Formats: sequence, C-alpha cells, structure tokens
Amino acid sequence: MKLKPHDADYPRALCHLDEPPVLTLSGPLDTDRRAVAIVGSRSASKEACAFAHALAYHLARADVIVVSGGAKGIDSVAHLGAAAAGGATWCVACTGRGEAFPTSNRALFAEIERSSSSRMIWPFPDGTIKDELTPRARNGVLVGLAECVVVVQAGPRSGSLNAIGWARRLGRRLFLVPGLPWDPAFEGTATEGARGGAEVLWTTEQLFLALGLPPPAMGDPAAAWGGIAPRARPVRPLRSRRQSYSDAPLFEVDPSAWSEDEKAVFSALSFAPTQQDTVVDRVGLPTSSTLTALLTLSLKDVVVEGPDGFFRRRNAL
Repeated sequence: MKLKPHDADYPRALCHLDEPPVLTLSGPLDTDRRAVAIVGSRSASKEACAFAHALAYHLARADVIVVSGGAKGIDSVAHLGAAAAGGATWCVACTGRGEAFPTSNRALFAEIERSSSSRMIWPFPDGTIKDELTPRARNGVLVGLAECVVVVQAGPRSGSLNAIGWARRLGRRLFLVPGLPWDPAFEGTATEGARGGAEVLWTTEQLFLALGLPPPAMGDPAAAWGGIAPRARPVRPLRSRRQSYSDAPLFEVDPSAWSEDEKAVFSALSFAPTQQDTVVDRVGLPTSSTLTALLTLSLKDVVVEGPDGFFRRRNAL
C-alpha cells in the first residue's frame, strides 16, 4: 500500500519534513502506539549488539514499536530483538520496494514484510537503489516516526551521526550509550554527547524510567542476543560512610515539598552532566538562586556533582 502526504492515514509527524515522501508500506501503520528508534554502527561490538537486542526486546514486550533502518550491526539486532519478543518493529529502508540493502538482510526484510504487526517502510519510489543520499533521507523518516532516538554505538564517520542530526532538528529526545573514552568505535557518540542536548543512557531500566514505562523483566533469558547478555552496570563501592554511589537517593524524596526554584532547576537537569552556567541559562533564575537550589538538591541526594562544576540527576522522580 502507498500513503501520500495528503492522505488521512499519513503519519502527521512526517509532515514536519521539508519534503514528506510518499511511503510504500507492507501494511497499515499504527501511529497511535509509542515508537522508539534504535540505531548505531554497522560494525558494532558484540556487547553493543547484545545491549541493543535486549533493549529492543524489552521495549517490544512493553508494547513499544522498535524503529530502525535495516542496516547491519545495531539496526539488525534491534529488529531481531523486537521480533524475539513477539512485538512490532518498523524497518525504514534506504531503497525503494523491490531492492534491498544490505542484500545480506533480504531474509530479515522478508520476515518483517510477512509479519502481521511489523512493517517494511520504503520512503522512495519502487526500484530505487541505495546511493550516498538515500540513507540520509531515510534517517529523517526513521527519526520522524519515533518519539525518541537511542544511539547505541557510533564511530567518527558513522551514519548514525546523521540520525542524531535529524533528532536535534526534529526535536526528538536523544539518548547516547557511552563507551570507553579512548575507543574510536564510540568517538562519534562521545563527540555528540559533548555538544549537549542528549542524555547518556547507561541501562535499559533508565530508559524505561525516563519514558514512564513499567520496569522491564531484566532476568528474561530470551532478551539475550546469541547467548550474550549485556553486562549489568557495576555498583560502585562507597567512597565513605557518608556518600553513596548507588542510583537511588539516600533519603526519602518528596518533590511536592520542594521550592519552586528547586523544581525548576531539577527540570533543567538530565542524567548527563551539565555545566552549572548552562543550568543557570536554562532556568532563567538569578545565579545565586540557581546555585542555592543546586546545593539544596545535592544535599537531598537527588542531584550529583561531578566532574567539578557539572551537575546531573541521580534518578528520575
């Protein structure tokens, strides 16, 4: 089936693109359901693939549609993770119907096309082959269909950097999975994270909390990719008896009792460290009021400082 921009069933989110494309679909799109895009490197590490597979699996189990681009690596395992959960995945192709790229994924594309819930989406005329420009245009559609974008791994020249650009342009919430700072396979992710406007994603549970989803069943063995389960984030030991590095506040937290300044400052923070001057600019309060609120929230153990002069949320409330 085909959808044109003026059709009643055409995804309204794609109308924000400069040139909304005619879509060729393997079936109708349920745009009332939540959708999350998972993208990343075509030559991703095994652990990155295991994380993407498990993340997609748990999202699909939570009735969230997993959107990706059908490429090798992270895209492929994201589609497979959603399928393993019996959920829905949308594959936005970088070709027209009748062509496939990469050709090694023909069987995966055929499986998605046959599915009663998953969908193949071709945003180009039938027979269009992949060229240097089609993946970039495809990324605009992929990002547009999702409420947020998770980038699991991206090198310095990764095509996922273009998806990150689309996320910023379309105002989509952006999550970047961190890697070792000296690992070039994560150089693109690290560079984009330093630009700001993105949230560092450490765990599947963190994403579910951020999106307001029920906690996932992390012990489900079916979430593992090829027998590889993503490593759990280690719990760091206490530096002293007075300071904890767990992901939960030390004290009972009641946001309703916070001052308006404290609420405004907390809303301006994310899980990624933000420089205090940036926080001041975001909040719009006098500098002294913002710093006082940061100090108070730190004492309440819901905000963490580190490195010096940078603040982040310890947890979502």
